[in-house]
Parts: sequence; C-alpha cells; structure tokens
Amino acid sequence: MSGAARARLWWAAAPAAVPVVGALALLLVPLAVLAAPEPTASSACARAGTGATVAGLELDATQMGQAQTIVTVAATMGLDPYAATVALGTAQQESRLRMLANDGRSPELTAAQAAVTATSLQYAHDGLGADHDSVNIFQQRWLAGWGTVAQLMDPVYAAEAFYRRLIQVPDWRTLPLTRAAQAVQISAAGGAYARWEPFARELTALLWPAARAAAADPAGAVAGICPGLPVAAGAWSRPTAGTVTSGYGPRWGTLHAGIDIAGPRDAPVYAAADGTVVVAACTSAYCDRDGGLDLAGYGNLVVLDHGGGVTTRYGHLSAYAVRAGQPVRAGALIGFQGSTGNSTGVHLHFEVRRDGVPVDPAPWLADRGVDLHAPGPG
Repeated sequence: MSGAARARLWWAAAPAAVPVVGALALLLVPLAVLAAPEPTASSACARAGTGATVAGLELDATQMGQAQTIVTVAATMGLDPYAATVALGTAQQESRLRMLANDGRSPELTAAQAAVTATSLQYAHDGLGADHDSVNIFQQRWLAGWGTVAQLMDPVYAAEAFYRRLIQVPDWRTLPLTRAAQAVQISAAGGAYARWEPFARELTALLWPAARAAAADPAGAVAGICPGLPVAAGAWSRPTAGTVTSGYGPRWGTLHAGIDIAGPRDAPVYAAADGTVVVAACTSAYCDRDGGLDLAGYGNLVVLDHGGGVTTRYGHLSAYAVRAGQPVRAGALIGFQGSTGNSTGVHLHFEVRRDGVPVDPAPWLADRGVDLHAPGPG
C-alpha cells in the first residue's frame, strides 16, 4: 500500500495532499502535551464507536478501533472480506484485539534481545504481552523477520504484514479460517483459531461497509459513527474533551492563533456552533500519519462558517467526518483528535476568527457560556 493510501486508523485513509490553507506561521503544537485524561463519556466514543457486542462478546471502543483498522487495511489493499475475517480471528486469539507491547521479560530472550523488545513500550499500546519477542495485535516477532519493533507497533503496518503473508498461502480463500491463520502465524496452538470464526465473520460484516467506503474514497473523511452532542439551537459548545495545554497568544516569535486541547487519540471533535463546512481537507504534505515540527500545515483541517463573518478552525485531526458544503449543527461530530501536520502530540488546535482575524477562543466561548476548563464538551 502506498503512503498516500495508508489507513492511519489511528486509522483514517490517507487524504491527498492539497495546498496549505492559511498562514502556516499560525500553526501550533502544544508547548507541553499533558498526559491524556481518562476519557469522559463523550471522549470514549472514538472512531469505532463506544463498543459493540459481537457473537455474544462485548468489545470496548479500543478493541473496535483496532478491529476497524484491520478491516480497513484489507479493503484498502483490495482484498475481500474473508481476508479481514481471517485477520480478525487471528487477532482475537493472539491479543483479544489489543495492541500489545512487550517488556522483554521472557527468559527465552538474551539481554540484548530483551532490550530491543522492550522498546515497544515507547509506542502507543493497549496492554502488555510477554511471549518471546512477540508484539502487537497479531503477536508478530521481530526476530522472525516480521519487521522492526517500531514498524510492528504501527497497527496499519501490522495488518499489512499479516495480509502480505496471507495472500502467499496457496488457496487461502478456500481454507477454513484456522488453517489459513495457522499458515501465516505458525503457532504452537494453531487449532485455537477455529473457535473465533463465527465471531470474526460477524465482526467483519459489521465493519466492512465503513472499510469499503474508506477504501473507495481515500479523501481523509470517515463515517460519522459517534453520535453528536445535544446542544440547544443557536448555542455554542466545547469542541472536544481534554485539557487545555496551550492558549492563544505569542509563541516563538509568532502568534499562536488558537488554543490546544489535548485528549485521547481519536477522541471525537464536535462543531462548536451551527454552521457550514467550508474546508475539510489535508493541508500538509501528508496526513496519513503523525506530523512533526518539520512539517508545515494544519494537517487534517475542518473550517466552519457560522455566518456574520465568524469562522472556526479545527486542526491536526486524525480524520474528519464531514465534507465541504455540508451544513452542521452545534455538537455535530466533525472529526477526531490527532497529530497530523505541524504537531508534536495528539490534540485539537481550535481557532475562532472574525472577518478572517483570529480572536482568543477562551473569552469568546466564555461569553457564550462555555467553560474550557470543564472536563468535557458542553
């Protein structure tokens, strides 16, 4: 899969690069991104929703997000739903659909191997495993040639690596799930995958439509799965959950034209007021992965026009859930917190502008009954 087509889901399908919108000097990273707070009721609704019950098993939002990544990668690679079913059954057996790091405690590892394996702790993960040098949702081993630890801790790379080996298995499409999975994994307990086939088929059916849509239209937009917030007509709302990590004002010799609100990766971002989408696009050279200080642009950016010369900007999104020209109500889901563009950590960069001129969002929202120091949207 090309870089422009990777589903960073963390997981959104990569948008095409477009010209940078606005003055790049206004871009903005948190001075210090604080530890992400525990998700509130609203921020727990990440891109895959608040969870689901599949074949009698309850999956939380984290598991659903990892599952959607696996399915979306299959669709983006041009594979069929059965490939995703095999992968989901494998991941459920290996990790219960969680991205696992490994602290290197396995006695089978040398000190040097343990140290390399433990570097997995530096990357985003959902828990710990300790099986040899195995890491990630598929428990892939860097010592077995699956990739570097850094690569394997990328959920998109992990899914791609699984599929690359799966499609090398002769007649994999006609094999039972347990045999197809075992041919890829070469597990000591290969028969264990069989129990997850009904679960994997049902989960694939649930997630495939969104995956197919993302693969067919890789423009940075994803389906608006999370519900909107209840906001009174004409009122304003806090745009996302999290902690304000950087305010409006001078920064490094230029103007930080908004505020930064840092929350969990893929926490939902909502329209602060009624309006119309005027921009929903990638404004950096790439948006299929996290950016950095050497990258210009807001990354994935949504701009809303609220009338009367007032606009709001929502930058560094991992993905957006709206399109230009679309009317939205206050509290409508428009995207998800990320770190695309000129950014060094997961957060929302939020701006308010009047006639194109930035104003401080904090007093603007306070005058409209919104306390940015409250823990969640509203």
